[in-house]
Amino acid sequence: MSYQPSFLAALPPGTSPRYFIVRLGSIGYPIIIFYKALAAIPAILPHLVTPYRVLILTDSNVRVLYGESLAHALRAAAFHCRLLEVPAGESSKTLGQLPFVYDTLAAWGGSRDVLILALGGGVVGDLAGFVAATWLRGVPLVMVPTTLEAAIDAAVGGKNALNHPAGKNLIGTFHQPAAVIVDPECFASLPDRDLRAGLAESVKHAVIRDPAFFAWQEASVEAILARSPAAMPELLERNCRIKAHYVEADERETTGVRTALNFGHTIGHAIEAQLSLVSGGVQTLRHGECVALGMIAANEIAVRHLGLARAEADRIRVLLERLGLPTRAPGGLTVDAVCRRMFFDKKRGSVGGRFVLCPRIGEARLIDDVPEHLVRSAVAGVLEPSS
Repeated sequence: MSYQPSFLAALPPGTSPRYFIVRLGSIGYPIIIFYKALAAIPAILPHLVTPYRVLILTDSNVRVLYGESLAHALRAAAFHCRLLEVPAGESSKTLGQLPFVYDTLAAWGGSRDVLILALGGGVVGDLAGFVAATWLRGVPLVMVPTTLEAAIDAAVGGKNALNHPAGKNLIGTFHQPAAVIVDPECFASLPDRDLRAGLAESVKHAVIRDPAFFAWQEASVEAILARSPAAMPELLERNCRIKAHYVEADERETTGVRTALNFGHTIGHAIEAQLSLVSGGVQTLRHGECVALGMIAANEIAVRHLGLARAEADRIRVLLERLGLPTRAPGGLTVDAVCRRMFFDKKRGSVGGRFVLCPRIGEARLIDDVPEHLVRSAVAGVLEPSS
């Protein structure tokens, strides 16, 4: 699906969007960032795709905040539109949720004239992306993220995945969107904790790729946490450009370049999965909070195994703390249990231990055969001691 820059002419007068194109060979798609973008979707959508019908997939929280009004606006603009709600939370990111969506599409007579519009956070984006990739072997997808974490990470890059009892994100596809539309105004409704969790991915992007962006975040903590209009578009664009860099270089994770984006996730995913097990499925830490813990642990390995300066590791930890992210997981976890979980993580490679580690802020490397004792020590450092 070709990109048409004519969408700029459809924007309200005085609108100054930030946008760029994710280029994948001969095709590409825009990432568009501006305040009031949700209200402009009916005007700009025809310039991005040519759908006859739009299925908005959202969750029970976002439907009330933005879903009903967007569906009404699309219908008023002569789109055939349906609004489909799934329960909020990780329980919707499973194979068990798919029949409900597929049955709705089938009953609607959904054919290739259907566009899937993902309105929500990472769970909605993953589910919508999987549906768009598999319904009739692929229909257009537009991502409209309403959480910071989704906007700067999950919505960009075409990866979607569902969870399996053996681990997170084990069942998935690659299906690039036709566009990503980000309205920073959506983040005004985010609980503080969810905003902070999303910022873990922002720190990750800076650590693996951009020292200047890391320094900007250090200098902008107060403005970021206040969701300042002077800071949020800059934060969003710089993150999306970093993510796009890796997607353009390694769209389907065949060259290893995109693996850098897994920094903090191997240990983070293991902590997240084990916490879910011991809490009976209750989400005690957000995904981004677990990634923060994973980054801290990875940095401890890098200090001892790759020469990361202690001062740089401390800078990363301090920034995470200033952003309100945890530096220790809650009680109830053991080193043995977390390390066992890593065997089920799709990001794990060799038996000896494969990790994305950073020898300095701004550079990431994939390191094989990390000694087990270093891994165990690093994991222990982010777990609350047993009483």
